[in-house]
Amino acid sequence: MAPGKRWMDFNYDAYGMGIQPDGSDWQRGFGFKDLEAAQNQGYSNPQIRILAQRAEKQGRPVGKKMKSWLSSNTQAGPWDYGGVGGAEFGQADLNMALGQGADYNKIKEYTDYARKWGIGVGIEAEDWMRDERQQTFQEQLLQQQQQQAAEATRIQEEMAARVARVKGNSPTGVGGNAAFRGSRLSITEAGGRRGTRRFSRPGTQFMNTLNSGNTAGTTTKSTLNI
Repeated sequence: MAPGKRWMDFNYDAYGMGIQPDGSDWQRGFGFKDLEAAQNQGYSNPQIRILAQRAEKQGRPVGKKMKSWLSSNTQAGPWDYGGVGGAEFGQADLNMALGQGADYNKIKEYTDYARKWGIGVGIEAEDWMRDERQQTFQEQLLQQQQQQAAEATRIQEEMAARVARVKGNSPTGVGGNAAFRGSRLSITEAGGRRGTRRFSRPGTQFMNTLNSGNTAGTTTKSTLNI
């Protein structure tokens, strides 16, 4: 069982009786009877600590044994819950925290603690947290998109540089290695085979002419009379 949203409306006067040594009415204070009643109602230890602090602020006595129990079983929270406004972490707490320079993460710490231990978080603080989360999400999304765009630009520039290097290493002019390899230039060499140097034998008609000349000069005489 939990004490509910208005848990700080604890009835200090309903539990315990007796007179303090100074003559004050112990029933008005916060002692072990109050502790038992709070535990039976489902109060968490941080809530009980806040009740004791609130009692002191109202001028209600808190016994030594009760303080000893608080010291052994509780510790100070990250925020003075109930110090301003109502019991929960509400608009007044939010305004004070922001005025002290608290950021989203610090406010989240305060509200997470309040939820965990039943202290509660007001609607104003909840709305502020939601708006801040949405704004943070939008900022992170924009940053991610900018990083992706920058990476895409870097890749495009790198690819363009590679293409430029490949073109610079590929000769296309006349007389280049590629043009030379593509040619079929050859020289003929007499008696040789086709290769880089080749010369063909003299033509048959030329050889016959030489032979005819030699024969006429050695075996016949001219019959021409002038």
